[in-house]
Order: sequence, then C-alpha cells, then structure tokens
Amino acid sequence: MWSFRLTLIALLIAAPSGAQSVDLIEERLTDVRSGFFELGPFYATPVVRFTGGYDSNALSTPEAQSDIAALLGPGIRLALPMGSNAFFDMFQEVDFVYYKDNVDLRRIFDITRLGGGWGGRRFLLQINNEFRDETRRPTTEFDSPVEMRTNEFDASMTIALGWRHQLSARYDQTRSKIEKTLIDDGAILDRLNYVRDSVSMDFSRRVSAKTNAVTQVFYEKLSIDDPTRDSDSYGMRAGFDFSPTLSSGSIVPSSPSAGLSGQLLVGFRRLIPVDVNRVEYAGLIGSVDAMYVSSDGHRLAGIFSRDAVTSILGENSYFIEQRFGGSFSWQLHRRFSIEPGIMRGKNDYPLPRLLTVDGDVIEQEIVDEHISYRLSFTYGIRPGLDVGVTTEYLDRRSNVLLFEKNRLMVNFFMTLAP
Repeated sequence: MWSFRLTLIALLIAAPSGAQSVDLIEERLTDVRSGFFELGPFYATPVVRFTGGYDSNALSTPEAQSDIAALLGPGIRLALPMGSNAFFDMFQEVDFVYYKDNVDLRRIFDITRLGGGWGGRRFLLQINNEFRDETRRPTTEFDSPVEMRTNEFDASMTIALGWRHQLSARYDQTRSKIEKTLIDDGAILDRLNYVRDSVSMDFSRRVSAKTNAVTQVFYEKLSIDDPTRDSDSYGMRAGFDFSPTLSSGSIVPSSPSAGLSGQLLVGFRRLIPVDVNRVEYAGLIGSVDAMYVSSDGHRLAGIFSRDAVTSILGENSYFIEQRFGGSFSWQLHRRFSIEPGIMRGKNDYPLPRLLTVDGDVIEQEIVDEHISYRLSFTYGIRPGLDVGVTTEYLDRRSNVLLFEKNRLMVNFFMTLAP
C-alpha cells in the first residue's frame, strides 16, 4: 500500500509543466455552457427528432405484416454550472409513437436523464441516472418491438495522474423490464427482464495529441427473472482511443473533424453461469468503431464487435454476437450527402437445438445470420438541422422460426440538435 502511495506521489510531482493544461472539471463545464440559449441560470438546448415511413415487417415476425409508423420526439437539455467546481445536467424527451394498423403499439413514451458532477483540475466525480419508457427491440437476437422500461445508473471517479495518465473507477447498474409485448410467451419474457451490475477500472495514457492507450478490467453480475440464467463474468479490454471518440454502435457516425477518430479495443471475457449444468464461455471479445474524415468532408466508417450476450433459447444461456460493416458518406454538396452502408452479423451458440426437419425431430447446430443494406440521403438546412430519407433492407437467415425474417424500411427523418 505504501509503495503505491509513494509511486502516485512521485508521478504527480514528476509531471512536467504541461500538466497545467489538465483541468477535468473545466472540460465538463465547457460542455455545460455550450447550450443553444440561456434560460435563467440554465443553458438550454432544444432537441427534436422525427422519423416516419413504411415498414414491411413492423413486428419483425417470420410472416411479415407491413405498416406505416412514425415517431416524434421533442426534448430539451438544461445544464447548470454551479461555480467553478460543480454542475447539474438534465434531459427530458417525450416520444409520440404512431402505427397506422398496429394500434396496440401507439403510445406516448418519455426519456428522463439526470446527472451532475463535482471536481477540480485533477479529479472528477460524476453521477447519472436515466429512465426510459419506450418501444424498443431488446436484443439483436429477439428484435421484435416491445414496451420496455429501463433504469440506467452510473457513477464514476476520474483522477488525472500528471498530464499523460488518467485513472477511472466506474459502477453501472441497468434494470430492464418489459411491460407489454405482442408475443405471448412468458418464458421468453422471463429471460429478457434483468438487472445488471458492473464495476470497472480504466487506465489511459496519452501517446500523442489525439490518441490515448486504454486498458480496462471489469466484473459484471447478471440477475434474470429466469434465475437459471443468472451469471457472473469478468475480463479485460485494451486498445486505443482516437479523439474525438465516436458513439458506440453507430454504422454511420458523425464528426466534424478531419482525420481519424474512434476506438479500438481487444480483450477477454469469462462468463460463468450460476447453474453449474450450463456451459461457460472463455474467449476473445473486441470492438472497433472508427471513421476517417477527409478535408473535403467525405467519411469512411467501419465497425466491428464481438461479445457474449444473454440468450433466450433453451439450454443456451448465451450466444456469441459478431457484427462487422462499413459505410461511406459522399459529400456531393456543402449541404447534401449520400451515405451507403452494409452490415453483416452472425450469432454463434455453444449448444445445438432440437429442430423439426421434414417431419423429423433432429439435433442441429443453430444458424442465425443476417445482412443489412442502408442508403441515406441527407440535406443540411442549417447547422444542427438535417432532413433526409433512409432506406434499409434486412435479410435474416436462421433455422429457428422466430428469427427468420426479411424487413424493408423507408423513412423520412428530421433532426434538430443545435
């Protein structure tokens, strides 16, 4: 313990004068003060998103049912700096969801996010809590629309060790509960309702002006309504963070800066089911979410992910989810761009399943693969206000009837995010 303390003190003392440029709280306060306008003591930023169009398989079922759907989501962010060492941040959005034929899916949902932080030049404590009541597709395995409530809480402490190094500790808890679904299968619902607790420790080292080397160790505990599927897992990830960091999972991320941005992480996970009769997983995980922006505004993006995810199928308590794809945004005009993209995915299961083939029940390896194509046309009316049309086609091939499907979506969209 004393050796660790002496090492920490030595790092702080030995930090060169460049350490004066490190100011963790000021970085957050700058973001807080970036509101679109001032509303009393608050910095306010309005947000509006709208999507509407045709969906050839609105319920994502093997026998497709087409529908016309739309979502209107006005929201506002209110941020309050409190002196030079603290801030409060909140976001509220109300979503109006409409389906022409599936009237049971019409509803008004909301998203509420509350957070804040306190710190100084070399340390920052942050706490956030997000409540979501919405129509969503729980996982890439079970991708049918359901009414779901989630509560995501996270708390983190970041310490700057000189100007090159940062150490962060983080705790996350996610609670997910399905309120309503059009699929009448209680066993599936029990496997989708869960509480996930995770703790992680991150260490980063600046290796250049825009690149950090990152190492993370983590532990997760998953409690499911079907207790036979509870599990613990632990592991580590390491890689590079190219500033500015992209949003995870975006096939066509956005960034105004020229150059390379994104994140590359490779690691290891061991997943241990509480039920000793279930299969464990110990293997590689990883993710890549990167984009290169040319000086002309053209964007080339790539994404890859591999991880163990909770399954709803029989004896399989998990599956290995693998995704990779890319997109290219061609800036035809200062305001107009075309963005084609493609994504391939595959879910691998550790155990086979009994399937009916030509009237016979046999044991077969589960097949679940998909490919999706995307083409988007975007027009920027003004900075922060975009309109456009997106076409996406999904072809999912599986020997599990619940998963086999095709889906074509054509949507008009508008986003306002000053």
